[in-house]
Amino acid sequence: MDINLIALETLKVQEVQAWITGFAVFLGPLSGVVFTLWFQSRKEKIEAKRQLFILLMAERKAPFISSQMAQSLNKIDIIFSRSQKVRSLWHEYYDLLHRPPGESRDHKWLELLSAMASDLGYKNLSQVELDKFYIPQGHVDDVEFQRKVAGQWSRVLEGTEHFIVQTRQGDKSKD
Repeated sequence: MDINLIALETLKVQEVQAWITGFAVFLGPLSGVVFTLWFQSRKEKIEAKRQLFILLMAERKAPFISSQMAQSLNKIDIIFSRSQKVRSLWHEYYDLLHRPPGESRDHKWLELLSAMASDLGYKNLSQVELDKFYIPQGHVDDVEFQRKVAGQWSRVLEGTEHFIVQTRQGDKSKD
């Protein structure tokens, strides 16, 4: 075999190796960046799901729906966009929110929380555990008191066109 032919073949092999090395040097960091961006995006989506679920769990049986709870409910379609089961249960629950409270609404709420828990990997949470909720009696009493006070203020203010101010007898205020 001719030495020139061997040298030429060796040169071709080295050229292929150089191209492969060049691609590896270019694609290695690029694939690392792409993987990191994908991983961060996935992590953020999971964290958004987790935060939404935690808020819904924290306020699941509160005496009234707070603005934060309402905002969270309105985010379900976006945050759980890839979970058809969660979105379907949310839409069923949403329809029930426009009716008087009842057992079917409570049951659908538990189904929704259960589907969210399952989607997040909390497989061992039963609906019984999801249904448990602690609220101190003092908080319940305070909400009831505030409701009564607001009702009384409303009654007084709605029943009065204007306030009448009369001076008391014996009031010796100087003009």
